[in-house]
Amino acid sequence: MPPPLEEDIHLPDANFYTDNDDLKFHMEKMVEWQPIVELKEGIGADSTYESVEEAVQTYLELLEDPVGSLAAERIAPRAEAVDREGCRCVDGQVILPEPTKLNLKDLIEADLMGMTLPVEFGGLNLPSTIYTAATEIISRADGSLMNFFGLQGIGETINLFASDELRDKYLPGFCSGDFTGAMVLTEPDAGSDLTAIQTRAVFEENHNHFHITGTKRFITNGCGEVLLVLARSEDPGKYSGGRGLSLFVVEKDESVSVRRIEEKLGIHGSPTCEIYFNSTPAVLVGQRGRGLTRYINWLMNAARVGVAAQAVGIAQAAFREATQYAEQREQFGQAIAKFPAVQDMLVRMRIKIESARSLLYATTQAVDLEMLLTEKLESERTRNAAEPQSKELRSRRDRYGKVADVLTPLCKYYAAEECIAITSDAVQVHGGNGYMKDYPVERLYRDARITSIYEGTSQLQIDRVIPKILTGAIDAATEAMSGKDYGDDELNHLRDTVNESRAALGAAVSFVNQQTVTNPETSLQEKDTQYRNLVARMISDIAVDVYVSYLFIAQAQRSQRKRLVAAKFIRDMSARVEMNRRQIMTGDRSVIDHFDALVSGSN
Repeated sequence: MPPPLEEDIHLPDANFYTDNDDLKFHMEKMVEWQPIVELKEGIGADSTYESVEEAVQTYLELLEDPVGSLAAERIAPRAEAVDREGCRCVDGQVILPEPTKLNLKDLIEADLMGMTLPVEFGGLNLPSTIYTAATEIISRADGSLMNFFGLQGIGETINLFASDELRDKYLPGFCSGDFTGAMVLTEPDAGSDLTAIQTRAVFEENHNHFHITGTKRFITNGCGEVLLVLARSEDPGKYSGGRGLSLFVVEKDESVSVRRIEEKLGIHGSPTCEIYFNSTPAVLVGQRGRGLTRYINWLMNAARVGVAAQAVGIAQAAFREATQYAEQREQFGQAIAKFPAVQDMLVRMRIKIESARSLLYATTQAVDLEMLLTEKLESERTRNAAEPQSKELRSRRDRYGKVADVLTPLCKYYAAEECIAITSDAVQVHGGNGYMKDYPVERLYRDARITSIYEGTSQLQIDRVIPKILTGAIDAATEAMSGKDYGDDELNHLRDTVNESRAALGAAVSFVNQQTVTNPETSLQEKDTQYRNLVARMISDIAVDVYVSYLFIAQAQRSQRKRLVAAKFIRDMSARVEMNRRQIMTGDRSVIDHFDALVSGSN
């Protein structure tokens, strides 16, 4: 058992926002706040704020205190005890670690559990970009706590798609912290393939509501009071796959049983539950049959951005531990931070974090603007759609929507994979000590591993984004950046280098789009989708490298240090892109054509 935990444990004068210069740089210098704030707050006579600057200052002050101070002074010092104590399931009741209960109490008392929800329900009505930054900070303190803090998307989904009655019933409880939620999707025989869900929702005419029966598995915070459940509501004979699935709100009662919680590698403070619904009353959210195609699609995208923030936060924690250890640990008469091999690891770790963070906040800005423009269009839908203002709003919304659609899976994939690499390197910097539970990097390494798995594996993110890349989404998203004159020879030279890599992406995309195979049944030539899927990861890696490179050049305009970062990243990026392009354009299908022989090892 862990040692007794004092409720007032804290680290004086620590703050996970003010001590993170790169996060501050993004929030204070790179985020284009004006369009977000003007749409979100409606600056003017009826607004809470008199100016955009006042609103942004309020946002940033909240990141500093309570978020940054609470994370550093209270949550982080409890993380080791959370990990060691873990969650338990006793007679169907989930028991959280005592320090996790204290963390939740602190978050509730700081009014941080309804950050994006409307003020009328007790929320803070903050943009997604600020909520994401808060999620990163909380995750740095304790990755497992993010799975409570980061599930505010449950309330957002109810706010966006449910009836006024459900909004009035549940949203105040989410804002006050009386309710925690869960997204209840996965089943034992339907993991990532949500179209295979078998849990049934049957409409009871006599009671005018649905009843749900079935088993769900791998449910994060499945012990929550309010559950969003995806279930099959329509006749599978008529509506197969995703067409027959609807989304329901379920309030926990005796018909909902937690059969067990999973014994996991990491994030021990987050209960992952198997749940059984025994004819449980449920209320429909939105329209029947649109649960997966619309509502869960939105919720999953929000969750993927949250996991990307979680990954960046965990990586930041690991990097800080590694740098501190390298500066203090002496070998052969000097600190190991003086060894070029260790310096190389630390520089690569830092730049990986900055690249993932850059992609993350480029994504959140696009998400914010798409949502806010959609809300504005909805509020003006009674007006003539042909009016110039409505046309312009719709054009902007669609443009940001396309960017968000391609960046969301990319940022989840990229941040998760880099987080795993960074925490692995942090263990390596510690040497044998890093493998021991005496040092935090052992826990961070375990916590990191889930980020590339849940809310859609890295492979699924690539599968989702590759059709968009192959039809020119990245090309369209980078067109303006590729032609920009920075008025600076050094930055324009970096831009030209990135443009060469952008052209390499175009060549790889063109090559893959031209690959065909003969259909043995028809003897006709068809697109080689297997080869496309084989090289999809390399294409996605090139796309990320190119996009992030342009982001770094923009940052270099505002920081001398970022010039060094941009130059280093782009030099390394150019070589990676060329390597991936050459590999893609070999057309090598040996993995597919000779899979059995290559895997079996049989001679």
